[in-house]
Amino acid sequence: MAVLYNIEPFAAMKILYQGETDGFPQTDFERNEKERGIVLPQMLKRFLADYGYMSVNRLLDSVRMLHPNIMTRRVFQYGDGKELPLLIIGRVGEFQVAIPDGNAPNPEIFLLRQTPQQTQILPSDDTISELFKVMVCGVLLKDDGAVIADDPQLAVRLLRENDVDLMKITYDPKLRREYSICFTEELRTFTAAEFIEGEMARFFFVRSEKFAAIK
Repeated sequence: MAVLYNIEPFAAMKILYQGETDGFPQTDFERNEKERGIVLPQMLKRFLADYGYMSVNRLLDSVRMLHPNIMTRRVFQYGDGKELPLLIIGRVGEFQVAIPDGNAPNPEIFLLRQTPQQTQILPSDDTISELFKVMVCGVLLKDDGAVIADDPQLAVRLLRENDVDLMKITYDPKLRREYSICFTEELRTFTAAEFIEGEMARFFFVRSEKFAAIK
C-alpha cells in the first residue's frame, strides 16, 4: 500500500476536506493591507483564504486564527529600551497568538497572556507551519472514528494494519511537542504520531471515506 509520510499541513487539509475550501475573501486581505497595513505571511494568508471558515479554524478548544479585520499590532518594550513589534493573529485558550510584525515566510509564534499587572510574552518553539499541523491533528482527534493508541502493543498492531513503517516517521527533537502526519492512500487512513520532549507519546488513527463531513 502507498503511504504518504510526514505530509505538510496543507497537503493534509486537502485530503481531509477532499479539495473543498471555504475561507475569507481576497478583498478582505487587500482592504486590511491598504487601510491598516496588515500584511500577512503568504502561508497564513493562504490558510485563511482556503480554510478560514472550516473546522480546522473553528474548534473551540484549539487554536483559532482571526479574521484580518480584528488582527492588531502591538509594540512591547523590554530590556534597555528595546522594542518587540508583534501582530496578534489568533487565540488559544487564555492566550493570544502573535508573530513578529515583519516579512518572515514562516515566522515563530509568541503567546501573550494578559494579567492585571502586565502582558506576559512567552516565546514558543513553534512556527506558523507547526501550528497548522497542531490544528489539523485537532480536527482528526475530533472525528468519531479516531482511535488513540498510547499503548505500545496497540500502536504496533495499528501501524502494521495501515502499512506504516515507524522508521520512516520523522520529527524535530528540538521541539517541545511535535506531530508527524502520514496517510495510507488505499485505506484512506490518517496516522498521526505525537512526540513530547523528543519522546514518542502516542499515535492516533482516523479512517473515513467522508472526511468532508467534519468540515
